[in-house]
Amino acid sequence: MAAEPITGVLFDLDDTLLDHRGAARAALATWTAQLGLIGALEEFEARWLHFETIYYRKYQARELTNAEHRRARIREFLAPRLFADDIEADQAFEGYWKAYVASWRAFDDAVSAIERARRAGLAVGILTNGDATNQGLKVSTTALAPLDLRIFASSDLPAAKPHAAAFHAACDGLGVLPSRCLMVGDSWENDIEGARGAGLSVAFLDRSGMARDDTPTLASLDALDFGRLDLLLGRH
Repeated sequence: MAAEPITGVLFDLDDTLLDHRGAARAALATWTAQLGLIGALEEFEARWLHFETIYYRKYQARELTNAEHRRARIREFLAPRLFADDIEADQAFEGYWKAYVASWRAFDDAVSAIERARRAGLAVGILTNGDATNQGLKVSTTALAPLDLRIFASSDLPAAKPHAAAFHAACDGLGVLPSRCLMVGDSWENDIEGARGAGLSVAFLDRSGMARDDTPTLASLDALDFGRLDLLLGRH
């Protein structure tokens, strides 16, 4: 039986369409300098990413609120500095957040990839883990804004990626069947394994250019040829 044609595509947002890692690095450089912290930016970035990974997962699992996960990250990162209350922790995080927001940029290949998908007649949306308001701002304040994309954020969904319910809800919202939808993302666990488990086709974005097994892998969104998806997905 021939594979069902792809009629929709979901893009991850952070580090797929928007340079989250680059924005975080720039924000850390500004923020740590403002705080007078001494150390190498690479070390700050590694520690920040470590705590972000731990507590963002807890937030996505509904174990912490968004505010609680931010406070936990800031307390861990700035330890042994102590905060008398949550207000001080929130104020400390706000310093980072302002610098992070100022550094938001869409990748150079993001807009053209979405425009090509639409020209190919595909329904296009964003499926992202995170707070709907904040994720929406990342789109509305960058080069992605004029595209008027549907955004499906985990705070508004039954579950976060990699849970199948996140993908199914996004496909329903986009008006496509999971079996006829392509997920494009940079997270192996959240975007690739999660989407496969939910019945979607996948394309793994690895800007380092390293392939994993026989999974369709892109070094850039420029490599997405929506007129030849069967070839990309190994259906030839």
